[in-house]
Amino acid sequence: MLSIFVETSCNRYNRDECEFCHVYEPLMEHPVSEWHLTVQQAQVMADKIQNVEALNSLAQQEINLTGGEASQNPDIVEISKVFQSVTPHVCLHTNLDILSKKSQRWQRLVELMERDVRIDITLYPTAWERSQKYFLEEMLKLQSKLIVNVVFESLADLQNQIGLLLNFFQNKSFIHVTELLQSYAEKVAILIEKHPNCDEKLFTVIMGDTEAFANKPEYIFGISLLPAFSIDKNGYREMTSLPFPRDRYLIGCPAARGSIDIMTVQQNGEMTPCCDVGNLKCQPKFGNILQDSPKEIMGKMEGSMKILASGISKNHENIKSGRAGEQVEEGIPPTKKTSTHLRKRGWRL
Repeated sequence: MLSIFVETSCNRYNRDECEFCHVYEPLMEHPVSEWHLTVQQAQVMADKIQNVEALNSLAQQEINLTGGEASQNPDIVEISKVFQSVTPHVCLHTNLDILSKKSQRWQRLVELMERDVRIDITLYPTAWERSQKYFLEEMLKLQSKLIVNVVFESLADLQNQIGLLLNFFQNKSFIHVTELLQSYAEKVAILIEKHPNCDEKLFTVIMGDTEAFANKPEYIFGISLLPAFSIDKNGYREMTSLPFPRDRYLIGCPAARGSIDIMTVQQNGEMTPCCDVGNLKCQPKFGNILQDSPKEIMGKMEGSMKILASGISKNHENIKSGRAGEQVEEGIPPTKKTSTHLRKRGWRL
């Protein structure tokens, strides 16, 4: 999957509701609060993607338009058309924190859904009743696919968010979705009752083989559970998550396993081969899609793979010597094989 920044502004961190977000301006490496990806820049990216085999291969899986709040980009519909010329699999991620059906943001989302761009959301309990619940109801009329990211700070927070989704879908005709959510609810309830201070390993054991998708022809629903992290004053993400604070969190980086499953294109055009959005300070950069030629991009990819290999080797030594979780100079976060319940995946629906 290619994950492309199309917008840096966001209504939620403008209200100081998401101060730990990777695009909260005081923490940004490249502060540009008024920046929007332009249609012209999108076309440059599309041309490069089609001329670099590695990028084109990822794009055929999916192009995810993100931010910031992607729907705040005034040209997002035209931008989506550009990327749909590269691949039919284009999605957009939104906070769905919208005040009115007359909002330009909502009108853009409607037009995108009509153009077969899948809209995914992150659930925010503080915005659920005032906006998300209503607009998710409207989305059910316009698309038959959805992935919900559930970012949780504690088991109680996770239980609450799953409960919101379960109550929402119980009144619908999607029994397969409510059955999946009920399974999550039951397992989280067990954890809270019997293991309220569990670590990530026990969490993974209890969650077991719970599916991430409820898949029927009439509706496809996906859920991704993501532990929340604090960001320090220098913009670095903490290596211990909020719900599992006792353990160093070891990143499930596919690049560390020799496979690039996600390429993130940041707002300055730089590419990093993972879901790092800046706050992991990963040093390998696979070229600049706005500035470099296809040949230069390929050369930088080769050089960055050597940096990856060096950082991964040091991480493995740290893990063996009991120093797991320490950052290395290459910026490669400590890695391990990660539970599918605790990572964001580039699903294609």
